[in-house]
Amino acid sequence: MQLRRLGPADWVTWRDIRLTALSSDPEAFGSALAVEREFDEALWRELLRPDRGVKVVAEAPEPVALVAGVPHEEHPGVLYLYSMWVKPEFRRQGIGEALVRDVLAWAREHGWERVQLRVFQSNETARRLYARLGFVGDGEIMDHLLS
Repeated sequence: MQLRRLGPADWVTWRDIRLTALSSDPEAFGSALAVEREFDEALWRELLRPDRGVKVVAEAPEPVALVAGVPHEEHPGVLYLYSMWVKPEFRRQGIGEALVRDVLAWAREHGWERVQLRVFQSNETARRLYARLGFVGDGEIMDHLLS
């Protein structure tokens, strides 16, 4: 398995794995397959611009997982981790942990103070993963201080 940070030229890769994720586990996302299917090439490229954070895929050799870290819209200095998803047949192999570690490394490299995410309280598997990686929080919001 290899991790790869994507840029605008990788828009097809990001689009395809993102649509796969939305199709596979629609309840896990704040968007919908029908909405994102309508995105055009320009929008997909825009989402992958460096000033829009980091988008990472895990490849084995085709993309099997994704995660994103984007500037939080309401809190300066906070990178929001979202869209973490691993194809079902690749789960429980450490791919999710590797993806989150890569986003945390990217955040440190770029001077972010904190990484925040939202995870349902009922999703114990994900909460344990995030806690192992240093995220804290009792509600749906979990934080990781980088300093």
